[in-house]
Amino acid sequence: MSEVTRPKSRQQKFLEEHPDCYFCGGANPASTVDHVPPRACFPDEYVPENFESPACKACNEGTTKQDLIFGIYSMLLDFDESKMMREENQKKIRKLMQGIANNYPEAWPDMTSVRPVNRMGSIITPVPVAVEFSTPSALKDASEVMCRKLTHALYYRETGKILTSKHQFLSSAYQPQRGGTQDLTAYLTSLLPNRTVGRRTNIKKYGDRFQYDSGYKELEDFFFYAAQFGHSIIVWGMVCGPGIERPSSGPLSSATWQSGACGAGAG
Repeated sequence: MSEVTRPKSRQQKFLEEHPDCYFCGGANPASTVDHVPPRACFPDEYVPENFESPACKACNEGTTKQDLIFGIYSMLLDFDESKMMREENQKKIRKLMQGIANNYPEAWPDMTSVRPVNRMGSIITPVPVAVEFSTPSALKDASEVMCRKLTHALYYRETGKILTSKHQFLSSAYQPQRGGTQDLTAYLTSLLPNRTVGRRTNIKKYGDRFQYDSGYKELEDFFFYAAQFGHSIIVWGMVCGPGIERPSSGPLSSATWQSGACGAGAG
């Protein structure tokens, strides 16, 4: 008797269609599926669809800590009361807080440094509208890792090509609630023609939990994007292809550019 051939899983089909790791520049074959942005950034049933990236085991598992830390802060800093008060948000935040407490307690802010915020612009409120605290070094590290991952993942998603070590990229993150960032947000949005909103087909009111604007010049292999997690953190970045010189003048000339294919699997 011949053996019954089992149908291939969705992951097997995906990896057959996308055989190379997106984060180490194809230095290793993809054996896992990495969700970028991480699932930790969303309530369990609200993770947007179609944001999978093919990854080797080293690149995928090498950012587990940073995914968790960035995820909880992206949810806590989303100052949208309509989402924050919902049970699915509270449930996920409690789950993430437990994970941080058990595995990465250094990522939690020093509670003695937390200060209430009673002012929004020129408006002074009787009760705090938020809290302010010093950024833990673990969050800074997680944000830097997320900038690198999201740049590689969105470049791959939009172009169908892997960002290699011959590419150069620049990426950064900031909170739009901070004073002086409004002009930067407006500037980034004005430059980018295409908007993508993360959605789930089985949820009618998904909300604005993740969306990004992007633009790509194929001839120059130049990619630019700005992504926002709800009303929380904005991550932006640009990619210059192998034949493109990075800016030699202006504010970006002195920025810290990096080589692509910088995941853990690259060695």
